[in-house]
Amino acid sequence: MKLHLLTTLTVLPTPEDRRGDQAIVEEWARGLEWVRWLLSSVRARMDTLLIEDGDWEAFADGAYRQTIGPSLQAAWSAAHAGDLEDLIAVDHALSKKLDHSSATRSKRAGAILLKTTRHARYQGVLGHFRDASDAGRSPGHLTTIWAAVGHLFQLSLANVIAEYLRLEWDIGTRNDLKRQEPSGRLSFNRMTSELLLGHANEPKAI
Repeated sequence: MKLHLLTTLTVLPTPEDRRGDQAIVEEWARGLEWVRWLLSSVRARMDTLLIEDGDWEAFADGAYRQTIGPSLQAAWSAAHAGDLEDLIAVDHALSKKLDHSSATRSKRAGAILLKTTRHARYQGVLGHFRDASDAGRSPGHLTTIWAAVGHLFQLSLANVIAEYLRLEWDIGTRNDLKRQEPSGRLSFNRMTSELLLGHANEPKAI
């Protein structure tokens, strides 16, 4: 089922823009302050998502680069195209890629986000996905639902990815009193830009 939705516009740099791709994408990926409330219920009600023992590097090199990042891309593209069946397919694929414990937490977080956004207007493919999830046609993972919610609110794919990473970081490291936001190749911006530029699945340099 394909739905005709408003198109999300992305402003691209002019040919005169001399910044590199990395700088352009990092600027594009900066989260919007008002976006935080969209995930606030998940942030408040989940003790753990996919990060275990606060190990951000293990999450970045494992679940994110191998599963979550590509799934965010695929789900956002399906939502952008109004393709409900593709969105459901991405959701089912996640159930096969995540271990049982991670999948259970992912679906619980997804249910929280669906409940939070239930009364949003003009939901389009998100509303149809909600119906499919309620009917048992789709498991309802957070990754899939967040991509659809992000599209509903006309967020770029970069913002969707970066805010998912921030959510994982906030929840996974909330008990670390000495935590500092990750930097370098593990920063939200770098991990977002790598995925958008097609480098997320390349082997890490030794």
